[in-house]
Amino acid sequence: MPKKYKKHIVYGDNIKALAVDLMYESYNSTDATQNIISSITDNCLEIPKSTLINWSNEAKENLMPEIENIETEILNSYYAHFDESQIKINGEASNELCACTKKHTRIWTMKSKKHEELEKIDFFKSFMGVIIKDGTDLYNGFGLAFSQCISHIQRYLKGIYEFNGHKEPKKMSRFLTKYNDYRNQLIKNGIEKFSVHEYQRIINEYEEIIRRWKKEWMYDKSNPQYEDERRLLSRMEDSDKEQILYFLKDFKVPATNNQAETDQRNIKIKQKIGKFRSVDGAEIYAIIRSCINTYKKQGINVYHALIKMFKGEIVIA
Repeated sequence: MPKKYKKHIVYGDNIKALAVDLMYESYNSTDATQNIISSITDNCLEIPKSTLINWSNEAKENLMPEIENIETEILNSYYAHFDESQIKINGEASNELCACTKKHTRIWTMKSKKHEELEKIDFFKSFMGVIIKDGTDLYNGFGLAFSQCISHIQRYLKGIYEFNGHKEPKKMSRFLTKYNDYRNQLIKNGIEKFSVHEYQRIINEYEEIIRRWKKEWMYDKSNPQYEDERRLLSRMEDSDKEQILYFLKDFKVPATNNQAETDQRNIKIKQKIGKFRSVDGAEIYAIIRSCINTYKKQGINVYHALIKMFKGEIVIA
């Protein structure tokens, strides 16, 4: 293409959508995106970085109605998964926070994992469902109830029993697996909860394991993992017991937080291959990636959805 015509190029929505898709779904840098588009157009399109950045900003603005719909759907859900991931913005520690369901994802950028940061976000003050999380107390004061992910607990238990050979932490891990499997089978059979008698029997079994575990732990104070084991035992015996066992009394809530970990995986991959250079860049990523994750969960073609977005159309009803 003669240089004298290049300044008159008007880019269509298709190429804009392709660029955004390459940058935010496929984790390409602006340099890589430039090279890919140049290559597939036989060097006819050499898009400046500034243009790619402008398209990202435009995408963020156009996607805000989608974000409002995503937030509304999560707020109307009986439960939601919550998780946090540390990121670097221009070399400084920051955080991304994710709230999600099977069909929707919402990601935010936060300066720090502090309760007062959540207070600034209207979504958290409005959420009245069950919060599925790990052992953090970050969400205290939000939501209707808490359910702790048993996968996290089982990882901690495994670290302890594999290191020190204690029997009771391993029995506790098996207990959690056994009753989650049993619960899932009951759900398949249309049963909505344990009977009062059976629930109490299960709780008694749990408390008996705790009692034996406590005795086992007290006779092994020389072990280098003594303090880690004490903290986990204390959580499971007292402070976090209700949250850890929540899945036994509420069959509508998943026993794990795996959905949130899956939704956060893209951020971890992004951090491995690049970095955020500004807070604005991290926030743009959070908005666009929230919509991309949601599109994918709903079986919507991301590229086609982004084309509609640049046309000002709403895809997520």
